[in-house]
Amino acid sequence: SGNSYNKVDAYATIRQDDMASSIAFTVFSRMSAATTPLTDGTEATSTTMTDTKVTLTMAEYGAVITSTSLANIATAGKADLASAELVGVNLGETTDTLGLTVLEAGTNTIAADTAGTLDNLDLREAYTALANAGIAKFPDGRFVAFVNPAQVSDIKGDYITIAQNTDIGQATSGIVGALEGFTIVEDSNVTAGTAVCFGMNALGKAVAMNPMLVIAEGNDNLNRKINVGWHGILKYGVIDQNALRVLTGV
Repeated sequence: SGNSYNKVDAYATIRQDDMASSIAFTVFSRMSAATTPLTDGTEATSTTMTDTKVTLTMAEYGAVITSTSLANIATAGKADLASAELVGVNLGETTDTLGLTVLEAGTNTIAADTAGTLDNLDLREAYTALANAGIAKFPDGRFVAFVNPAQVSDIKGDYITIAQNTDIGQATSGIVGALEGFTIVEDSNVTAGTAVCFGMNALGKAVAMNPMLVIAEGNDNLNRKINVGWHGILKYGVIDQNALRVLTGV
């Protein structure tokens, strides 16, 4: 399965509408604090809800490997197995990259405290910006930061020992620890020198057809070829720019 190669979906708001050409995500503005006492016998002043809609228009994605009967026989059946495995990996890596690409294009950027190095002060500034904007945290009580392996090495010395993850499930999902209010996720699909820090409802994923494995046997007159691939219709997009900070030059 390609799911283990897609780390970003765990932090995306996903909506599916089969066969839809587009899906709208709605972000509602928060109400002001009600600090004025109510007056007995007087109705409370009603507030009109305000919202912003972000529409994601579907796009079609897929990849395929074509092998032959001779290749499969020559490898004792390993060619077909390898094709399926490679396609699954490609599915996960492609969708992960699509999600990270839109996050990296976020409009709220923070320049590195020290050019060429990611440090805890960069994360602290991103955390402060997200917290002051009232952005909701993920169920673990933290925001998330997706970081290239090259930048993870920069901050390893900043980890509090007890905050380093030892849970096998988290470790195999790319989570390497917690720092400055962020769950740190190592992901090689993040552009080196960039880190994306975000909270809930920053990233949206619209799905009209879930990516699936496709096997098409024989497109020649002797059915000697086999096509193994994946195909899906979906779209990633930033739903709330306020819930996203992009660290640059790290």
